[in-house]
Amino acid sequence: MPLFTLITGGDIDVRIGVRKETGMAQRPTIHDVAREAGVAVKTVSRVINGERGVSDAMRARVRAAIRTLDYRPNAAARVLRRKVSRSIGYVCVDIAEPVQARLARAIATVASDHDSALTVSLTGSDQDRERAVIESLLARQVDGLVLWPTGAGSRFLQRLADSLPVVCVDRPIEGVETDTVLCDNRRGADLAVRHLAGRGHTRIAFVGDPPELFTQRERLAGYRDGLAAVGMAADPKIIFQRVQEAGPLRRQLDHWRASPAPPTALLAASSLSATAVVRALRTADPLEVVGFDDFPLADLVHGGLTVIGQDVDGMGRAAAETLFQRLAGDGGGRLRIRVAPELINRD
Repeated sequence: MPLFTLITGGDIDVRIGVRKETGMAQRPTIHDVAREAGVAVKTVSRVINGERGVSDAMRARVRAAIRTLDYRPNAAARVLRRKVSRSIGYVCVDIAEPVQARLARAIATVASDHDSALTVSLTGSDQDRERAVIESLLARQVDGLVLWPTGAGSRFLQRLADSLPVVCVDRPIEGVETDTVLCDNRRGADLAVRHLAGRGHTRIAFVGDPPELFTQRERLAGYRDGLAAVGMAADPKIIFQRVQEAGPLRRQLDHWRASPAPPTALLAASSLSATAVVRALRTADPLEVVGFDDFPLADLVHGGLTVIGQDVDGMGRAAAETLFQRLAGDGGGRLRIRVAPELINRD
């Protein structure tokens, strides 16, 4: 059996139970679907479970009602009642991205240990595509999902999480309750700043991706934590986000160099940011850089780039094992698992 099928389109530091919020709209029931479609409850059940004895026209009416009401069967009941498919899904943005690819392999290894197959689907950071690939996986009757979410929550994702075991990786879905496995981003950025301060730097800049991203907010907070820990104040004039390409960053670096108190080091808060910084730096530039996320050839850049490395394999294993615990009937509170990163020193 292959480790996974691709559909185109450290250690655990903290394990926190998240309380379930109240006041959410009541989920539609199978009786609501039957009423909407004008059929018997048994007919709806047969359609959901893929049983025979339902005409194509009636099946289409039931499916239309399910889409209209955004109905999903109850997750706990589904685990107990339905025939297990021995397959799970991993929905991510881009399998060519190294972290997401390594997660896929770690998840697939755990799935194989549980005698299950893994199907990987890609969203390309598009929320409509995300919904489409999830619906495709649901049609394949996967037992549960590991999800690298594209953005904010939606009613669809809340219904999904209420009806099927789902574990998010890299970031939570705002407003949607799921088990979540994260890198301890805040701790990692703190480590980076302390490392640079320990090497004598007193002006440490921050270069990151858009602040709307959960991971970037966490890393900026960790950067501030690290500065505070070594007795430095954060200076907004040397915090630059929205890194998309080398041009604007190069101009920002030139501006910093010409300032009365230029930074002598910086934290590049993602592999994208680190790559942009490396491209923008002059050959003899004295600026010392620590990146967040290891990436290919980082050990060859200017003699080796020190980075904060995520325990990607640990995150993948934690996500998959949490999912299989849910599939085994663990009904405890939602978990938020933070996996410790490490400083990979290449000085």
